[in-house]
Amino acid sequence: MSGTAPAITCTDPLADLGGLPFVDDGFGSRRLLAAAAAARHVLAERQGRTRGLSERTLEGWLAPARALTLVDGPAMPARPLTRVQRGRVAQAHAALAAAVPAWGPLLDLPVRYALLHPDGGAISASSKAWPQHVLLARAAFDSPLEVREQLLHELAHQWLYLIEEVWRLQRPGAARRTLPSGTADRSPAEVLGAAHVATALTRMYRVCGDAPPGRLAHLAAYRAGCLALLDQVAADLTDTGRAFVRRLQETT
Repeated sequence: MSGTAPAITCTDPLADLGGLPFVDDGFGSRRLLAAAAAARHVLAERQGRTRGLSERTLEGWLAPARALTLVDGPAMPARPLTRVQRGRVAQAHAALAAAVPAWGPLLDLPVRYALLHPDGGAISASSKAWPQHVLLARAAFDSPLEVREQLLHELAHQWLYLIEEVWRLQRPGAARRTLPSGTADRSPAEVLGAAHVATALTRMYRVCGDAPPGRLAHLAAYRAGCLALLDQVAADLTDTGRAFVRRLQETT
C-alpha cells in the first residue's frame, strides 16, 4: 500500500496472529483481515478516499478492486482467464482445501486471478502493488500439480502482504539482496516471503505425497539459503520480522 501503515499496538504480533499463514493451523486469518481492513480505512481517510464508506463497511476494503484504489502501482500485465483456466483454478483450490482443511479460510481470501501477459518467462506473479491479485502464466496450467503449486505460492505471498499492511517487517532503507535462485534486488521482507513460500510448499507436498522427483530436496535447499540470508540481514528486519524468521527456523 502507498503511504504509511497505521501503528498497531501489539507487543507480539506472532502470538497475536497465532503463528504464520499456511504454517500454523491456528493462524488468526479473521483477526488479520479485520486489522488490514481497518488499516486500509485509515489510509483511505488520509488520502481522502472514504466518501460513502463508514466503519460499518470495513469489509468493503477487502475487495480486490477496492484495495487497488489505495496504491499507485504500475499497470498489471494481465488478461482475463479463459473459462477452462478458471475451472482449473477452482479445482486447485478444492484440492488444497481437501489436503489441509485448516487452510480453508486462507484459500477463501478474496483474490482476482488473471492471465500473466506477457509473462516474460515467469510462471506466476503477485506484488504489493497489486493487492489481492494473482497473475498466472500459461505455463502454470501445464498440469493440475503446477496450478496447485502456483496458487499456494502466490496466496502465501498475498497473506504476507496483508500482514505488512499492519506490521512492518523491515526497517526503512534496508539493503537489497539476491535470492538463492539468483533473483536480484530483493528486500529483506521479500527474502522472508521466499522462505515462507518454500515452507508452505514443503508442507503441501509432504501432505499430498506427490512431489515431483527432487522437488522436496530443491525446496529444502532454497529454504535453507533464504534463512541463511535472513540471518545476514537481521539488523534490517523489525522485531516482528525477526520473530517471523525464528518461527520459520523452528519449522522442519
